[in-house]
Amino acid sequence: MQRLSIFLFLLGVIGTAAAQEQTAAHDAYMPLFLMYSGDPSPERLQGLQQFLNANHTPKEVIKDTLDTVIYKLKTFKTGFAYPVYFSETATSGNACVVADSHHSDLTQPIALLTSPRIFRYVLGNRAPAIDSLALQDSVLNHEIFHCYDLMKQSQTEIGMQVARDGSAYFSYWSEVGADAFAALKHLRSGGDKQLVRQIRDFRTLNLLNDDAVHYTADTLDYIIWHYDRQRLSAFNTRQLLELAYAIRAQTALTPDEFGAVDIAAGRFDTQLKMLTGSAAQPSGAWLQQPGNTTPDPEYFSQLILQLRSALYALGGDISASNTSFYPLMKKYYLPMQFRLDTAELAPY
Repeated sequence: MQRLSIFLFLLGVIGTAAAQEQTAAHDAYMPLFLMYSGDPSPERLQGLQQFLNANHTPKEVIKDTLDTVIYKLKTFKTGFAYPVYFSETATSGNACVVADSHHSDLTQPIALLTSPRIFRYVLGNRAPAIDSLALQDSVLNHEIFHCYDLMKQSQTEIGMQVARDGSAYFSYWSEVGADAFAALKHLRSGGDKQLVRQIRDFRTLNLLNDDAVHYTADTLDYIIWHYDRQRLSAFNTRQLLELAYAIRAQTALTPDEFGAVDIAAGRFDTQLKMLTGSAAQPSGAWLQQPGNTTPDPEYFSQLILQLRSALYALGGDISASNTSFYPLMKKYYLPMQFRLDTAELAPY
């Protein structure tokens, strides 16, 4: 079992140029714990418990934090961010626990990007070549952003956002920023755009997993088109954060748009489960169910085309022999003639 290590930093001094990236004293940056995966027993978390005690954290918060971190370390091998609030209204003095997948027991980088079901039934057990170390760096930066993003708000402010837009949209908004920040950090460090493209395509493909929360393709596309190492070389961590916030505000779906994607993802997931749980060929009853009974058939059709594009880019095969994706394509894709007829009937 790998050793579990805990390191305490100040947010704003992360990275190789940390000493040059300290922020002004008035910026409310909070402590950050980086926790490497290993045996998550209470004895191994003494450093975290001592820190919480030193900050006069209520006993019930300490117990909840330790129990939650133990559970997450056992469950979320790809990494996670977990905020620890000492007060519901405070925006400073809080902590954040981050698990780093570099030291997890994951052996295949594909496990950081999609589910075994998508890998088996949609990609046909064929994974593209992925830079594993760069991907793990990106996952860590993604989780670190969640800490920055959550810690700059109080629990009360977060609760108001959730009440306004719903918990799913709040999670989506967080994921857009995290993917943006991770992509910017990757490019600034000299990483190539291929990894960003792969993450974009897996985020799209995971709509088949009913995962609209991580559908950040538009944001990643924007970064691929507009940013590279040369343009980002002068940015420090604080500036990259502000840039990620700005890109998120510009490229994220609206709550209504996210709702439409979420409905489609749920439908795709249900249909794929029916296909993968059946025999080698979809049943006749399934084939007779028309795809255009959806709330917005043209929107579903557009998403299917995006899924097809992502699948091609990742090396998948959507020929007729693919019994798990080709039927979805056949059901939900609207021919061009339907689009032309619809356009002609539309009022000016």
